[in-house]
Amino acid sequence: MASRPAVKIYRKSAIPGVSITQFVDRVPAGCSTPDFERKPVTLSLQEGKNAIFRAVVKGVPTPEVKWKRAKGGMNDPTRYQTYFNPATNEFILQINKLTADDNDLYRCFAVNEYGEAACSAGLRIIQVGFKRKAQEVQGPSADELKKTLKDYKKMLRKRTPRKQPKEVDREAVWQLLLHADKKDYERICIKYGISDFRGMLKKLQEIRRDTEIAHGELIHSIKNQQHIRVTQDGKAILSLEMELKNSNSKVYLLKDGERLRYGTGDEYRKHSLKQVGKKYTFIVNDVHPDDAGLYQVKVEDVPVFSTELDAEAIPVRFKQPLTDMRCHEEEDAVFKCTLLTPCHDAVWLHKTHLLEGSEKHQISVSPDGLTHQLIVKNAEPSDSGLYTLDTGTGSSNAWLIVESLRCRINKPLVDMRVVKGEPAELSCTVSHKDVQGTWFKDGLKIKNMEGVRSERQGSVHKLIFDKIEDFHAGKYRFETEDIKTEASVFVEDPPQVDKVLLKNLTNVPTVTKAGQKVKIKIPFEGQLPIKVTWLKDGMELLDDTRIRVDKADTFTMLSISSSERKDCGDYKVRLKNDHGALEMNLKLVVIGKPEQPTGPIKVIESSSNDITIQWKPPKDDGGKPVQSYIIQMQQVGKDDWVTVGETPKTCTTFTTDKVEQDMGYYFRVRAVNAEGAGEALESDEVKAASKAIPGPPDPPEIVSTGKETITISWKVPHKTGSSRIVGYIVQKRKKGAGIWVPVTNIPVADRKLKMTNLRMGLQYEFRVAAVNAAGVGEVSAPSKAAFARDSTKPPGQVRDLTVASRDSTSITLTWKTPEPKEGVDVKGYEVELRSYVNPHWTKCSVLPIKATTYTVKGLQANEVYFLRVRAVNDSGPGEAAELETFLEAPPPVVPPRFLINDRVKSFLVIKAGNTIRVPMRFEASPDPVVTWLKDGHPLPKRASINTERGATQLLIEAAEFSDTGTYTVELQNGSGNKESFSFQVQVTDIPKSPGPVVLEENVQKTVTVTWEPSASEKWESDLYYTVLKRESEKGLWHTVGDMIYNNKFTYTKLVPGHDYYFRVVAKNCLGTSSPSDTARPWRVRKQKADFHVKQREYRGVNQNQPPRFLVQLKPCVVIAGTECQMNCAVTGHPQPKITWYKDGRDLSKDPTYLCKNVFGVCSLMILGVVKNDEGEYMVEASNDLGRAFSKASLTIKGNNL
Repeated sequence: MASRPAVKIYRKSAIPGVSITQFVDRVPAGCSTPDFERKPVTLSLQEGKNAIFRAVVKGVPTPEVKWKRAKGGMNDPTRYQTYFNPATNEFILQINKLTADDNDLYRCFAVNEYGEAACSAGLRIIQVGFKRKAQEVQGPSADELKKTLKDYKKMLRKRTPRKQPKEVDREAVWQLLLHADKKDYERICIKYGISDFRGMLKKLQEIRRDTEIAHGELIHSIKNQQHIRVTQDGKAILSLEMELKNSNSKVYLLKDGERLRYGTGDEYRKHSLKQVGKKYTFIVNDVHPDDAGLYQVKVEDVPVFSTELDAEAIPVRFKQPLTDMRCHEEEDAVFKCTLLTPCHDAVWLHKTHLLEGSEKHQISVSPDGLTHQLIVKNAEPSDSGLYTLDTGTGSSNAWLIVESLRCRINKPLVDMRVVKGEPAELSCTVSHKDVQGTWFKDGLKIKNMEGVRSERQGSVHKLIFDKIEDFHAGKYRFETEDIKTEASVFVEDPPQVDKVLLKNLTNVPTVTKAGQKVKIKIPFEGQLPIKVTWLKDGMELLDDTRIRVDKADTFTMLSISSSERKDCGDYKVRLKNDHGALEMNLKLVVIGKPEQPTGPIKVIESSSNDITIQWKPPKDDGGKPVQSYIIQMQQVGKDDWVTVGETPKTCTTFTTDKVEQDMGYYFRVRAVNAEGAGEALESDEVKAASKAIPGPPDPPEIVSTGKETITISWKVPHKTGSSRIVGYIVQKRKKGAGIWVPVTNIPVADRKLKMTNLRMGLQYEFRVAAVNAAGVGEVSAPSKAAFARDSTKPPGQVRDLTVASRDSTSITLTWKTPEPKEGVDVKGYEVELRSYVNPHWTKCSVLPIKATTYTVKGLQANEVYFLRVRAVNDSGPGEAAELETFLEAPPPVVPPRFLINDRVKSFLVIKAGNTIRVPMRFEASPDPVVTWLKDGHPLPKRASINTERGATQLLIEAAEFSDTGTYTVELQNGSGNKESFSFQVQVTDIPKSPGPVVLEENVQKTVTVTWEPSASEKWESDLYYTVLKRESEKGLWHTVGDMIYNNKFTYTKLVPGHDYYFRVVAKNCLGTSSPSDTARPWRVRKQKADFHVKQREYRGVNQNQPPRFLVQLKPCVVIAGTECQMNCAVTGHPQPKITWYKDGRDLSKDPTYLCKNVFGVCSLMILGVVKNDEGEYMVEASNDLGRAFSKASLTIKGNNL
């Protein structure tokens, strides 16, 4: 896989908690970096259950999804399963049979060639049973609790550790002091380490004088600086009024000395500027703690305003606040709150008491710090009250109301899974000992059930099963007058094997001899069907000519007709049905004779009197240790093998003297264990001959040279003689001399030698001879002659070879010199060329080129060429740098033409201060002359034009009202062809407020509203006015007149005795101005009249009403195997009776469906939907006054179960 580029661009995802890293500078059109459409969520599950994380990703090309956990270790495929569900486009991580070690943070990565998206989800394991019982802890004293409550506000200020702040420029600190209030001087000096307060004031006066001089060059005036502040909607705003001498001067916004990019018309960017006339308002959207720092506004390089945003001033905002809760006693109350900005150290309060995590109060925070949850376990009346989540800079609260019951359940029934044939017991505990209850199974009262009896021991009620059978499975309910509790009994019948047999199979290996039959039979019990799998060394066993696996309903058997050594190993038998699985580990040992020794047989020594051979032990000893080796010999030409000796297992060398000179022999060796002798290893022919000297080695090679040294190396000769080589004799001579001189007095053991004390500048030759027990062997041929001088190396590869320019017949190349190296120089450069069809390179110049640029001429158009450049010196050419290029044919003449599409507008409306950017695409050949005009005249200096590659663009960074007009762009080529396009630009702004509003009564019982014109009428031709009125000081405004193009409006619908307030606003296509209101209300006096009120006789309210659905059932579409819940809301008095139906069938007595009615909210839950659950569902609500119905359909998608 190719390594990722070094480029890393971090982007923000639309999904909170997702980080995106882009690997390339620019993503090609039609492609995208990965992102999450739905990220995995944090889970809290009990031990033993299965956890499923689901993620939906997007990206082009399709990303590859990987899962990791913080602690590592996801290598067990039986517990950690990852797969893709094409029906839902979900990537799934499933963790089976959860344990406490699975409590961790899990990360999901989506990767393609353009980037990577990553997010995290937590897994919290809830321990049950005896593990859940925590040891008692002594509670804090009253004084300790009082101190904790007193200091908890200080705790809130402690945030998660942040990165160390960047070093702040001292000049920026002085600018901050220059614009700060005097009351803040001391705080700023302490924060930034300024101890000389008097010196600070003196220097501040000097800086103020210098700043005024610098401002005078760029700014007419500056006033009304407003320090940065955070608004309730999460924006940070700083503003100032400033009049620039040059409207083209650049205005910059900096944070901690780094320049920020801001938009001038996009209010949804992170940083934006809103300019209205002389007022500049900088906005930081979606403020986070990372946005804290020192902000500066600069004109060109001159600071004009500095302010500081403190992290403590950034509040934590709430996306979903707490809501009031109501629950019964002993139930759990869950408070959940979602923040807009992360906070990991918020605290929970009950009334004024600080809450800490415990079994009673379970507090959790999502890994991203956005979701906070408090669970009040087993709520009691004393738990009622106001609960608050306090972040230190904000809070959210809600009430909890706990309703008491006359009799309550202290310990409810719990679901139970029991293996068939085992005893079981359902029990629950109530608050009163004298309560009588009734047991139900699947909605029917239990009277006489085989093997089942009920007992009551004080407040504990039990249902005892002597021996669980299949018919005992179902939903059980214990019910009294006030309470009821339910639980399900699941009868499991997993595969089982006799315990004694299982112990023998797993602890005692099965041993057999090679060639014998093997049969391993395992009987089992369990609900059918049972899937049986045999595995050997992790691979499933399949039937072949020797091995057969029999699978029946009550047993399985492995049969091997003729066992072999390769059958040894670890076997695993896996039995699995719908209720569970059983795995057994077996071991099979096959004993046999050892394999042949490991060859080849080497001849260590050979002479006319004896021969010494050597071998290696066998790789497989047959399951029993090797005891000895038997050596046999056969004379060439004879048929008989003669045993010449036997060695112990520790000796793998043998010498025999039973040989004759110049005769050939074969040897073979067998390994012997308790089962006998194994196969033999045979040697090649070995001749008992007199001792022979070695043959000549290959000529030595020159390794390196120096001023007085030469290093050579050589190889072992092809013929080593009759014994091993003990060393080498090295000789030298000057080139042209006839006498060879030994270099050393004794043989050299190594095959490399450095000669010293040579004469610099002379050439030397060298030769080598091998030495063995027979003497000095033949000498090699002489080596190549070598000078005793410092060696030179060819130069390295030239750098940055590029095409500087080209036309239809030539190419100009440029390059840089190779990386400089000590002792390596460059004499010149060679440029070579070949065409696409010619494999041979041709030099472009006879002599090396001295310069680092060269023009290759005489080329043909529409042809592909390969070019390469090499640096050369006295040692020859260096490594070549190559490139491939193409010569295009001369372009045809194309008259200029604009490429007009739907995006090109003929009329543009631009807000004052925003950017005017008009791109125009065209085609022409050769490139035309592009001219821009405004109202027939050249463009103003503030406008900039950029033309390249068939496109031209008009850019005016800050539009002014004077930019309104007709713009024309002209194209003209050398042939006189001309093309033009014109469009209208209107620069406008949000209107300014109308003048004072005056009310007059020109006609009785009417009012005439007049106002001064808005100042915007001077530059806005489409301005109009809207008149609004309200009849009280805090009432709502209503429009009474719109699209008014003069400054007068008469309102006639007056009611005597009412007060009327009027408001006038100016409008245009960009928006509405600030309003102008009347100073006093307008009142029409009303004559008083006598009247009498006759009080009606009070009658009681009849609260009875028939059932009525407040929220109807809605159709559901779910995936097979998941949980489905259908909900509706109903009201009525008396309280209606709720009945559920599926396709007309009453579901009240069906244990598959769980029906609930809590305060009028009715729900039907199906734990694991299957295809048969699909259909039409109806809920009926009835009382004495009538009935009501609601229907909806359930559709199942996915695999048909």
